[in-house]
Amino acid sequence: MTTVLIFDGYCGFCTRTVGWILWLDRRNRIAALPYQAGHVAARYELSAQDCDQAAWAITPDGCRHRGAGAINAALGGALGTGLPLVLYRLPGMRRFQETVYAWVARNRRRFRGVTPWCAANPQAGCSSPVMAASRDQM
Repeated sequence: MTTVLIFDGYCGFCTRTVGWILWLDRRNRIAALPYQAGHVAARYELSAQDCDQAAWAITPDGCRHRGAGAINAALGGALGTGLPLVLYRLPGMRRFQETVYAWVARNRRRFRGVTPWCAANPQAGCSSPVMAASRDQM
């Protein structure tokens, strides 16, 4: 059973972060999908705006996690432990992590990354990067 991690495939920082999570995933428990590829967002009943604002993780039991919670769920899935989500649920930790996550998400284009997933995998049929480009100019 796998945890599905949905991320911004036109973000080099996001692609790098997903790469680290996949590197930790020695047992292939994470399926990382850019929301722009195919009909990923629609398949998981998310809007492009939902996915543009935050990463999402859907665990094998059907739980949906957003933002920092999604990263914790993906890390837990990759490592085979619920510890990241347990720590996330400690008093004050969720608020702290979500505040940091929101700041990073707003500024993600400023951080060093790698070649964005959609650019490195043109065969995946990612939707147009026009939305991503217009977002960068805000």
